Amino acid sequence: MSINFVSLPKKYSKHYLQINLQHFQQKANYGAPRFKPKILKTKPLRTPSMLALDNFDFYYGPLFTNKWPSIRLGLLMPNKFAAVVNRFSSSFEVNKNIMESLGTINLIKQIVKDRDPPKEVEIIRKRFDSKLSKLQENKTNNLISTNSSNPIDYDVESRLESGMEFYLPPTHELKHGELEPSDKEMELIEGSEPNIRRIIYDSKFKVTGLESLDADPLITVDDSLIYPRDLQVFIHPPQCIDGFPGPIRDEQNVSGWWLLDGASILPVLALDLNEDDIVLDMCASPGGKSLLITQTGKFASLVCNDNKLSRLGQLRRALAMYIPAGSEAASRIILKRKDVSSVESWDECGIYDKVLLDAPCTSDRLSANQDDNNIFATDKTTERLDLPQKQTKMLINALRSVRVGGSVIYSTCTLAPTQNELVVENAVVLAQQHYGIKFVERSLKRMEKLLKRTGLYRFSDQQQRGSLVLPYIVSNFGPMFICKLQRII
Repeated sequence: MSINFVSLPKKYSKHYLQINLQHFQQKANYGAPRFKPKILKTKPLRTPSMLALDNFDFYYGPLFTNKWPSIRLGLLMPNKFAAVVNRFSSSFEVNKNIMESLGTINLIKQIVKDRDPPKEVEIIRKRFDSKLSKLQENKTNNLISTNSSNPIDYDVESRLESGMEFYLPPTHELKHGELEPSDKEMELIEGSEPNIRRIIYDSKFKVTGLESLDADPLITVDDSLIYPRDLQVFIHPPQCIDGFPGPIRDEQNVSGWWLLDGASILPVLALDLNEDDIVLDMCASPGGKSLLITQTGKFASLVCNDNKLSRLGQLRRALAMYIPAGSEAASRIILKRKDVSSVESWDECGIYDKVLLDAPCTSDRLSANQDDNNIFATDKTTERLDLPQKQTKMLINALRSVRVGGSVIYSTCTLAPTQNELVVENAVVLAQQHYGIKFVERSLKRMEKLLKRTGLYRFSDQQQRGSLVLPYIVSNFGPMFICKLQRII
């Protein structure tokens, strides 16, 4: 800023200059802030979605290496949807023709066309069933040999006939603590006979996450599926980002179709449903996978469970929107409200042929894009860290619920191994230790192969357990982890 001075006589110029400088300094300092600006303590420096992306970059980057940039881009872009045509609508054929006119791919029709011939599938199934029967026989023989080698196992009848006069002198004197069984004896006791209804208090049921380190590895056998032809799923071709029109309602106000992520179909396909199956959907709300099960027509009864009353109401509304109240399928659907994460109160044991557990998880796609109700928020840190333990208890209850020969599907929508493979391995070990039940993994590689041929899905090639759908921009489904377990003991 330049200062202009008025010319004055020489004797006044010095005094006038001092006055002007003082006035300028006062005027310049008058507008300066006296304090530093303060930031409100309640204002978040980083949003939950930003924290989620930082977490993904730190953990998933080294895990997926050069594939992570494309996976990250897929997570941040809108996901691709599939349309499921409602077979309970009176306009089913019309709605099906509408989907075909959009240039979409009929997913089930495409899979069935590319699958193995039916005779070969039957041969493969028989071979797998024979392997499972051998595993069951080996387990039974081991238990018999273990029990027969016990020298203390006297004949009960001979002891009763001997009466109280018969006396057997002690071999040694018992000391304090010797009556408690050792860890090895406890394994024999717990593993000798399935006891899926055994009550263990939640406070005493510990999940460390390290249970599978010292246990025998989970056996994996191949699987071959029969895909439900009545399920009508339509997907736009790869590199096509077109959407679907809004659903048309018939005269009964039943919607003609609904949309869901294309990866959400795979857990239902992996169930390999039959007409006489009793099916349990453990975390059914909001109802997408339960509706898919009803569309297959392959179930004797379907039990839809959820713990929260609000979510159960949401599930009821979803089912009523797509299934007429007086239909035969509606009479085979049962709604229940039970806490799946409590091993103490869970009593749905050994009564289901197929169990689907779509477990709560970090929901990577939602966490990366939405801040509302984000599990990466600072006030939900404890809830996020406790997820693997909660998922393990849920899966243990799912394993207890299925019959011998039945199957359990465990699925999540996260890429994290701590919520996927590790949960499966730890739950199988704990179920065998505490309840005496044993499982094998049914590999889904054949389903992966068929889905890859369609060009619509990309799977991780480094999975040690289960199958993992990876998001990518060409056909942006997932993420979705699926693992199939079958009970053999």
